[in-house]
Amino acid sequence: MTQPHDGFLDLQAALAGEYSLQRELGRGGMGVVYLARDVQLDRDVAIKVLPADLASDPAARERFLREARMAAGLSHPHIVPIHRVSEANGFVFFVMSYVEGESLGERLRTRGPLPPTDAMRVLREVAWALAYAHGRGIVHRDVKPDNILLESATGRALVTDFGIAQGSDTVATDPGKVMGTAHFMSPEQAAGEPLDGRSDIYALGVVGYVAVSGRLPYESSPLPALLLRQSTEEPPSVTRAAPGLPPALGAAIDQCLRRNPAARFADGEALAAALAPADPRPALPPALRAWLQARNPLIVPYMAWSGVFGTLGLANLVVWLAGKRPDGPADIVLLAAIASLPILPIVGFHLNQAVRQFRAGHTLPDLRTALDMARREREESEALVRNEVEPPAHRLLRIATVGAGTWLAVTFGLLLQGVIHENRDGMLLVLAPVGTTMLLGAVSNALDVQFVPTRVRRWWQTGIRDRLWNSRLGSWLARRLGAPEQTRAVGGGVFRATESALGIAAAELFAALPSAYREQLDDLPALVASLEAQAAAARAEMDVLAAMAPSSSDAEVLAVRRTAAKEQLAESVSALESIRLDLLRLHAGASDLAPLTTLMDAARRVGEDLHRLAEAQEEVEGSTRDPGSLS
Repeated sequence: MTQPHDGFLDLQAALAGEYSLQRELGRGGMGVVYLARDVQLDRDVAIKVLPADLASDPAARERFLREARMAAGLSHPHIVPIHRVSEANGFVFFVMSYVEGESLGERLRTRGPLPPTDAMRVLREVAWALAYAHGRGIVHRDVKPDNILLESATGRALVTDFGIAQGSDTVATDPGKVMGTAHFMSPEQAAGEPLDGRSDIYALGVVGYVAVSGRLPYESSPLPALLLRQSTEEPPSVTRAAPGLPPALGAAIDQCLRRNPAARFADGEALAAALAPADPRPALPPALRAWLQARNPLIVPYMAWSGVFGTLGLANLVVWLAGKRPDGPADIVLLAAIASLPILPIVGFHLNQAVRQFRAGHTLPDLRTALDMARREREESEALVRNEVEPPAHRLLRIATVGAGTWLAVTFGLLLQGVIHENRDGMLLVLAPVGTTMLLGAVSNALDVQFVPTRVRRWWQTGIRDRLWNSRLGSWLARRLGAPEQTRAVGGGVFRATESALGIAAAELFAALPSAYREQLDDLPALVASLEAQAAAARAEMDVLAAMAPSSSDAEVLAVRRTAAKEQLAESVSALESIRLDLLRLHAGASDLAPLTTLMDAARRVGEDLHRLAEAQEEVEGSTRDPGSLS
């Protein structure tokens, strides 16, 4: 354990009885930050102390106190609040909330660039905070990754360190003095010119550039060369440093970095609006995202175990079917049972993972929604990388590969039965199907030729966890494992899309109806699931369209698709909402099912209308792609 330095001990002596210092969190040119305990309120706080050499300078001391008091007047969800600004025994300090987590700079240094969705969220939250500060006449002047904190419990971004912030009465105190961090300074700040909020917008653009690419827009080492490039050159587009970036995010960062302040976003609100997706899909809470990504550490040995004993069982089955082993069934059943044994620890692993989520306050519907969101994201990703129409060459290659595999299987069977023998008939008879299958399989794999039908592939990808928690057994187990009835987790429930929340509510209300009502409304769950799927498909379509950069030739097609998706989403969600309200009326004492059955008929017609709308959309797209078809 390192020994505390004299400054630590002297400060603790000065604050004894009010704050209990625990450790140093960080230090810079403008101060040292300590983690401390507020004795009276019994909570963790962060205390920033002006360095001793600056504290002895009356002008620096006064500026520190004035600017700390100015920042203390800010109250915003994405700004670290300051509770107290004071002096004690020669120490000048202020007390602020302690944010448990890490800075954006630490996050980038340890794990590399942020995913685009996380980068957009962080930039939007910081833009909102800056817009609030700018509206009160305060320019931060030192926006950089190390001054943006990421709260571990919620992922929320908070702006901190307004130590060199400039207020409406600050300019006169340090005329011509350049303050800030060189790589993140706007050209006008580096030149010592008067500043407004657009200078912070530039700095936030540099933060965004680093966050998505891991690189700075200007990387000149000597400071004079860096400042010269910032003032004379437009930075390279961020899409060159981070290919594949969503167009909206890339365009927003590029606009923030314009040399001319007038060409940047006018304020933080405008930047936040530019980063907002057309129809934002709520993000999963970090705990549920970690649950989805959890992998059994022994899954490979388990698969090897099942593979070995499954192969032995298959070999015994072939020998038994060939009539060479009459007592084969008993061995086959035993080997199948042994091969299935890993299912028990795998299920146990998933039960333990779910218990952690239940203890954290998440419900079974939360888990089911997270699984559904992961499934939809997987399907959307597959749809983006696969051709809608299979090329003829792929179809021929698949047929040839399947034929070669069949040839190999037949050869293997004939070898087992002794019909052919490599010593008698020659090795070529065996090697030919093996080599052909391997060659065609390798080519098919390189070209991503699909052999498994989509429905079968999705069934296989579902996995034990999805089947377990989406089953009646999963509902029974969740109750036994203490799953809460209502979400108690931080940010819980808000991640659900509207249609998902309505679908879950309708399902729960239907399950609580008397059995006589459920029998008369037996097709209601299927109808709710259909409407929910239609709304989700429309939302996914809107997400895809928002990420596309249309050319003049396909603008009309995209406009038609966008309109159709919006109509589909609105109609489906409206029908779900109406079903939920009628179910609530039944629970409130209404006994007439006629309004609900009429509504169900209308909902079915909505589905039919949406199907016809989709067909009409396809016709429009086809005619647009092939103008000759209209003649």
